[in-house]
Formats: sequence, C-alpha cells, structure tokens
Amino acid sequence: MDFNRFNITVILLCILIAIAGIALVEVWTNTDFKIAKLTVSILWIGLILILIRYVNKTNRSLKQFLESIKYADYVNSDAETGKSFKELNFSFNEIIRYVRLAELEKESTHHYLRHLLDEMPTGIITFDKHDKVEIINRAGLKILEMDVLSNLIQLNNVHPDLESEIKELLNTKKKVISIQTTSGLKSILFRHKEILISQRKIQVISFENIRAELDLEEERAWQKIFRVLTHEIMNSIAPIRSLTTSVLKLFIDHDKTKSINQLNDEDINIAVTGLKSIDNRNKGLSSFVVDFKKLMRIPEPKKEQIEINHFIDGVFPILQELCAEKKITLTYKRLEKSVFFKIDIEQITQVLINLVKNAVEAITNESGAIKIATNNDSDQVYITVSDNGCGIPKEILSEIFIPFFTTKKEGSGIGLSISRQIIRNHEGELRITSKQKNGTRSEIFFPMVNSLT
Repeated sequence: MDFNRFNITVILLCILIAIAGIALVEVWTNTDFKIAKLTVSILWIGLILILIRYVNKTNRSLKQFLESIKYADYVNSDAETGKSFKELNFSFNEIIRYVRLAELEKESTHHYLRHLLDEMPTGIITFDKHDKVEIINRAGLKILEMDVLSNLIQLNNVHPDLESEIKELLNTKKKVISIQTTSGLKSILFRHKEILISQRKIQVISFENIRAELDLEEERAWQKIFRVLTHEIMNSIAPIRSLTTSVLKLFIDHDKTKSINQLNDEDINIAVTGLKSIDNRNKGLSSFVVDFKKLMRIPEPKKEQIEINHFIDGVFPILQELCAEKKITLTYKRLEKSVFFKIDIEQITQVLINLVKNAVEAITNESGAIKIATNNDSDQVYITVSDNGCGIPKEILSEIFIPFFTTKKEGSGIGLSISRQIIRNHEGELRITSKQKNGTRSEIFFPMVNSLT
C-alpha cells in the first residue's frame, strides 16, 4: 500500500512536470509576458526539484541501510521518507536487527571457541604463509614458557632452530622435539594440519609435552628388559653352577684334590660332558649378550627420499626367496599413484624381511599366501604385510614387542623389538593385529612427503 502511494506520487509529479513543461514551451513561444514566462519556469523547475528530493529520500534511506551493513553500525533507519516509506524503513530495521543478532551470535561463538582453546591442555598455534601467528592458546604459551608469540621466528628464543624444525612438520606431519627450558627438559610431540579458510591456507600446529609419558614408558620398558635379563642370565648361571659343583666333586675328596691315579674313565667322561654343557651355556649367554648389544645400538637412520612403489620393487625379489622354499604365494598390490617418503632403505628393507619371515614361519597350510600392499591417506603412507597363517594367541599378542620374548625354539626374540625401534626412529609406527587361526596383519606407518625434492 505504501509503495503504491509512492508510485502514484511519482506519477503525479511526472504528469505535473510534463504539463508545466508544455505550458512553459507555450508561454515562451506565444506570449511576450515576462512575468508569465518567469512564473511558469519557476513552477517547472520547482516540480523537478520536488521530484528529485522525494526520490533522494529513498536513496538516502537505502544508503544508510547499506552503510550500516558495511561498517557493522547497526543503528535503526530513521530517515524522514514520509508515510509512503514507513514500510520500507520497517523492513530495513528488521534486516538490520537480524544481521545484528547474527553478528552477536558469531562473536559469542568466537568467544566460546577461544575459551575452549584456552581450556585445552594441548597447545595450539595457527599461522599464515608469512609465519604470522594468528592464534596461540594458553596451554601453548605455558608449554613453550613464553608470554607472547606473534611470529614463528620468536620460537628460536625458546630453542635454537625450533622455527625451522616446526616448518619441517609441513612435510613430516608429526615429530617429537626435545627442548631445554628453564623448568627442565621437555619432549614435545608436534602435529601439523593444513586448513583452507576463505581461500587462505592456514597451518595448524598442535603440541603437548610427553616427557612424563616417555619417562614412564621408558621405566616400564627397562623393567621388562631387566625381567628378561634376569630370567635369561639365571637360566644360564643356575645350570653352570650346578654342573661346576658336580665336576668339582669328581676332582675333590675331603677338600683335597684327587690325584690322577684316583680318577677312573667314568669320572673323566662325566667331567668332559659337564664341561661341554658349561661351554654350551656359555656360548648361549654370549649369543644373548650379542643380541642385547644389537638391540641397544640401533644406528640413526640415513634417510633418503624414495617413491614407495620403487622401494617395494627393489626389495620384492628378496621377499620372494623367503617364500619360495615353502611354496608360499607372495603378491603385491601397488599404490596407483606416486607417493614419496623418507627412509633408510637398508633398515626398512630389514624390517620388511623380518615381517615376511615371521609370516612364512606362521604358515603351516599348503595354500599359504602373503600379501603386501601400499596405501596412503592425507599425511601418511603405509605398508601392509598380511598372511593366512595360524595367527597369534590373544594372551601373547601384547608381549610380542618385549625384547627377547619368543615362542620359537630357535628364536632370539629381538626381531620385532628392533623393527619397532627402527620405525620409531623414522617418526613412524608399527602395528600388529592378529587373530588365532585367521592370520596376522602388520602395518608400518611413515610420514608422507609432498613431492620429490
């Protein structure tokens, strides 16, 4: 109704302007009365000015509305547009009110998320392509022992080269960095994720101090090792002591050493047999010490970047030889695209050999099969070795990574322990799942790098 009134008013003004225009032409061409010419001219101009002013009221109201949206200045529109635009003003004010509510809700959500970030025990840092830090939560500042962080370069004040190590996460995605702070040594696990916001790439780093967890895990590991060491050493020392005592009794009588004439062939045979047993136990103990040294002295990986299919192609013939003797079928499901990772080729080859060897030994049926597959997700590449062997009993599965634990008659019990340590040195993870009579599945996870450099 109000808009119709506006239309009618504009039409009437246009008609009056047209009539005045016709009259103006008529007066200026057919009469010499100056007063008439002046009056009609003023009337025509006046009607035009009234129309312009009337329309500009609407423009001013619309401009005020748009500027209030642009500058987030949500003040109600009170432009004097008259009765004909009362409904328009009301609509403008309703829109402004809804936008104001949306902004308040957005601000409330922002404060909620900010409060949530500050209450998290995990540190969070987000930064842009210029290394400008946009967000760092309270836990992040506490872990790094900093008061403020506005640019990544300031991280070097906490630990030399920490900035460059953080940037390496853009490729490795996950890394443990040890830093010395005023409160002591911290082992911080950093994780990286890239997100896209309004066509801007934002890097998100989450991190937490896992020093206490590592210390606890290390203590538990040493307890297991000490338990195994004690068991293995006592298993060797006890029979050696018993045999030594038995042999000594053959050569000593009432605390005096027997002469050669007092010994017979049976005594000598018993003594030789005992000494051979002692020698065998000594060799076994020496072999155990050698294995222990291997476990304790795993060299740091000499990483080089390689395409995963190319790596498997290189090691596949060796794995085929392991399967050939028992006529086990070995297959490889290739990753369809090229994916790169950084590894010590020799070490990871040894890990794969160990896993396939375990799979071969677990297969007792005539239709044995081992499958190797490679795959990747957004930030990881992984190799899977699965078999259709006898599987691992549930009660044993939790013990398989304990050093020197083995169920094999001739096993050393360090293969999986060394393999897991090698994978950890690559910032990766070795997972083994199994179900008795349903085979075993081993998965090796590595950080993925973006491309060949």
